[in-house]
Amino acid sequence: MKSISKNLFVVVVGVLAFSTVFANHPIKEYKIAKPPKELNLDSFYKKHSNVNGIHIISSHRVPDSAFVKACEIIDFMTTGLPKDVLNQMAKVNTRVGIMARYEGTTDIPEHAHLANDTILNWDVRARGLGGTLEMPLTTCAEENLLCYQIDKYHAEDILIHEFAHTIHGVGIIPLDDTFNDLLQEKLDAAMAAGKYNNTYAATNTWEYWAEGVQNWFNVNAEVKYADGKHNWVNTRADMKKYDPDLFEIVSIYFPEFEMSPSCHSEVNRYK
Repeated sequence: MKSISKNLFVVVVGVLAFSTVFANHPIKEYKIAKPPKELNLDSFYKKHSNVNGIHIISSHRVPDSAFVKACEIIDFMTTGLPKDVLNQMAKVNTRVGIMARYEGTTDIPEHAHLANDTILNWDVRARGLGGTLEMPLTTCAEENLLCYQIDKYHAEDILIHEFAHTIHGVGIIPLDDTFNDLLQEKLDAAMAAGKYNNTYAATNTWEYWAEGVQNWFNVNAEVKYADGKHNWVNTRADMKKYDPDLFEIVSIYFPEFEMSPSCHSEVNRYK
């Protein structure tokens, strides 16, 4: 960590694994500072970085290691995103809020109203939520970003899943109002062919897309037999075989890659 001033410092992405993986690329630096006043954020937020027009924010409780990891992942997901989609997201000040290990969903000011839900306890239910055009905030959690043993979503990268929702709702839909129809058509066809039974992807077009993006980035969970959430399809290669239509759609928005900054390793026991 290199000090710049009292209110600004630069975190160098110098973690050996990341530097080695991207040995042919320059090491990136992410400036972490106080949030700019023009964002009009709640005083809860003490840290901010701008990554390709996406605002990464957190309280002071989030360690720099988790903050930088979120920056790396958003950089990774947006660098190859079509420019019109990324520009649309930047135009509405799309943000990624990081929860510290001992913060909950309702500690996030924009989600504090969820504490009034008498049906669901959102602090137990969610360690990340996707953004919408009305509220372009994605959330994720320290323990999932850094692969702590206590992470209840230890087999998958939640930031990638939730930010996929934000790309969908904030970046793509305002530019293409036929996109959901296309997803529904492909989901219906897949299910008619006996695919996605008893999985989260079958819930609706939103989860179909987000699970597909997770598969694309090789950071989804897998089980031998469908368990209500997942099945054996959890990588880009699996998805290409299992659902080539979804593979083709996702490939429009993300380039193929060899390695990822996510701490969640590709695991593919069932093919």
